[in-house]
Amino acid sequence: MKKDKLEKALINYSGVATALLGATAAQGQVIINDIPDTTLSTNGAVYAFDINQDIDTSNYIDFRIRLFVDSGLYRYTGVTIETNNVAGNQVLGMDYANYNYPFKLGFNDTVGTAGPWKGLGSSNVAGKLLGYMALSINDTTYPNSQFVGGVTDGFLGLKFQGDFNDTIRTYYGWIRLDVAADLKSVTIKEHAFNSDYGQPVYAGNLWVGAEELAARTPELVQRGKYLDVTFPDELQSAATLQFFDLGGKLIREEELTAANSRIELENLPKGMVVAAVNNGQVSASKKVVIY
Repeated sequence: MKKDKLEKALINYSGVATALLGATAAQGQVIINDIPDTTLSTNGAVYAFDINQDIDTSNYIDFRIRLFVDSGLYRYTGVTIETNNVAGNQVLGMDYANYNYPFKLGFNDTVGTAGPWKGLGSSNVAGKLLGYMALSINDTTYPNSQFVGGVTDGFLGLKFQGDFNDTIRTYYGWIRLDVAADLKSVTIKEHAFNSDYGQPVYAGNLWVGAEELAARTPELVQRGKYLDVTFPDELQSAATLQFFDLGGKLIREEELTAANSRIELENLPKGMVVAAVNNGQVSASKKVVIY
């Protein structure tokens, strides 16, 4: 690895975040690639990622983000993420009605073994290794696409393969990006991964703007059979609260209209679910136990 790139990209990682999905903080090294902001705005435009190029000599393209604008007979518009037939490369998310939908992670969300890794599929079957971040057909937006409505500083959670000491290992990382409200452009800003194979990483940690984003992040706290959702005072716009099972299926959704809300959990299925809140500006997620 070149010295100037190492000095720019290699940062000691202290695991400052509280884990979303229960993984403990890992001591390791997170390599952050603060790339020049790159906007895709034409039909078929592609941005390719070799996420761990600094330590992996294979030079494989790990992921591609692709933009479609009014494409084809059905005027398909949206943003997808795909991998080049590498079944071990996946994205945190859900699968529903034959489509894969990557989660829009919030700042400090955990990317690790817990998953669910269903936002990109898990086989080499044609069409399965494709995740629909944002999807509109004939101007109808698919409700399970989590990057619609305009997203600033959203995160994708990644799992991918890399060659370390002649052995294929699993690594975790994230991509930071913006998606335009009309879905006709996407801006890739930064990506990172934990160079300690098998260890989690936390979305956005050590990004230059992390402290500012953390101050704007809503808080979700479970108090027995209730979930308290608190937004910073300056962010009191209406928000959407969603609950997903660990397979990524949406099981409940409701609108929040106040900066502080208390939500009853008793009517949810017993077990573990993921609560995700988003008000169009910031988002947060938390694993919740229903008993």
